Amino acid sequence: MDLALIARDGVFAAAKARAFGIDSSSLRRAVAAGQAFPLCRGWYSTRAPTTPRDHHLLRTTALLQEYGGHVVASHGSAVIRLGLPDVALDLGTVQLMWRGDKPDFRSYSRVHVHEEVANPRLTAWVTTVHPALAVVQVGLRDVRSMLVAGDAALRLRMVDAGQLTAAVDALRGQRGLTRARAAAGWFDARHQSPGETLTAFVLRGLGYSFTPQFEPGTQGKNGGPEQTDFVIDGTRVLVEFDGRSKYSAASEDDAQRLLFAEKRREDRIRDLGYEMVRVTWAEVHQPERVRAKVEKALTRWRSRAV
Repeated sequence: MDLALIARDGVFAAAKARAFGIDSSSLRRAVAAGQAFPLCRGWYSTRAPTTPRDHHLLRTTALLQEYGGHVVASHGSAVIRLGLPDVALDLGTVQLMWRGDKPDFRSYSRVHVHEEVANPRLTAWVTTVHPALAVVQVGLRDVRSMLVAGDAALRLRMVDAGQLTAAVDALRGQRGLTRARAAAGWFDARHQSPGETLTAFVLRGLGYSFTPQFEPGTQGKNGGPEQTDFVIDGTRVLVEFDGRSKYSAASEDDAQRLLFAEKRREDRIRDLGYEMVRVTWAEVHQPERVRAKVEKALTRWRSRAV
């Protein structure tokens, strides 16, 4: 039998397979043949997980079906199920939250079922807690996770500032909330990528005041104003996050054209008296390297401004 016929959302339970005449030996053969992939006790997927995030999503999907309508995904599991970007999440543990009465249930390893958080402004979605609640929940463990997911949720209009504030209030008393509450004022939909959010986090931690999406007065190829990721306030020092993903995803010829266009853009900006600092993925985890780059740029700018 084609296992996809008994699967729902790409997962199926061994109990359902048995009901269709697929016994344990047949399942083991399907696993050995690469036709089924174990997720957690008694649950399988019909395709191989492609990444740790994908594996987590499949496990979450299976457990939502196991617990029926009594739970929704929460914390990082909700962030992933909502399609929001993840940074520093624990992908090994599925996070769920009770919804209404608790039934008799069997527990699983690496699964945490939380008590329900009730708030009239944060009504749960069909399979997840409200996105604002999920965003703040991941901030209880790491505020970087919260800011990356929250900026994306704001940009996609999944949440608004009032809902994020309500989520902070709803989690009052939980461990880690003091840090999350302090960082909640840093959400900014102007950050266009997780890398920009993390760059802002580092710049703020280093004590710099900055403005996102700054227009230095140059025009792009379409005639509109060009934007840079950040300007250090009161200076002509610009900071850009350089993820290089647009170059690596392109063909070799396209990548060369993109690099050349970026070099011309940077030359136009520098001709107006600006200094440019580029921050890489590695450097957002090494703040002192970012500080050294920014300070050198500030020194160059000041020497020219005298």
